[in-house]
Amino acid sequence: MNYSARFHNALVAWIVEVAASAKLKQVVLSGGVFQNRYLTEHAAAALESRGFVVHTHQRVPPNDGGIALGQAVMSRLYRRQYKTERARLSSKDAKSVTSSAEDSKSTRLQQ
Repeated sequence: MNYSARFHNALVAWIVEVAASAKLKQVVLSGGVFQNRYLTEHAAAALESRGFVVHTHQRVPPNDGGIALGQAVMSRLYRRQYKTERARLSSKDAKSVTSSAEDSKSTRLQQ
């Protein structure tokens, strides 16, 4: 066996060990290292043979391209949430101003 295979097989064993110690049944293999087909296929096979459910990238690369896409998605979600919260607060402020004006008018009429 060559040094490269020994190294990658040691990584596979370590991945399985870490997954087992986490005591979870779902494992996500992500990050640039999983562009390495040998490592991904052998790690997934070893995990699945031990009953883990393995998730890997299907449409998005596991490296920087996937990170950039994730950042863009999260940015959009945060922006949408910010706009919704801002609209809610603006609506609340508008109701507060209207309510204050009505209270003032009511107070003047009572005097």
